[in-house]
Amino acid sequence: MLDKLKQLLQRELLDDDDTGDAKHLSVRLAAAALMVEVIAADYHFKDEERDMLLAILQKRFSLDKQAAESLLAEAQQAHKSATDYFAFTSEINRRYSQKKKIELIHILWQLANADHEVHQIEQHVIRRISNLLHVEHSDYIAAKLAATGHS
Repeated sequence: MLDKLKQLLQRELLDDDDTGDAKHLSVRLAAAALMVEVIAADYHFKDEERDMLLAILQKRFSLDKQAAESLLAEAQQAHKSATDYFAFTSEINRRYSQKKKIELIHILWQLANADHEVHQIEQHVIRRISNLLHVEHSDYIAAKLAATGHS
């Protein structure tokens, strides 16, 4: 499955814009898979986390509920098949601006906090992803504080 994901990511030509038609599937899938990585990190895929993830996918990528469910299913499969974050983060590094990468880190913090409890493993996963996306530590902290309701 990981090879199929890599082929999909390499085949699709995407730009920084993550709205629009199906040609944007690979960057969407990469972002969604990273979101799944965070909420699966504590080995509890809670309803409130899943609901928030679906809402984020719908809003962020302008998807209807069915398309968001389909993307989530693909992201969960990609998460299960992945051995590391590289396939996901490399696609995002190629296609997202620095601003969009910081927005993604903010979303990851929102998901980690969906159950009002950020676990240490979730924090570790977000930190690793942040490093792989070349997000400055100050932006990582600012995203965390904004998403968890601290200022």
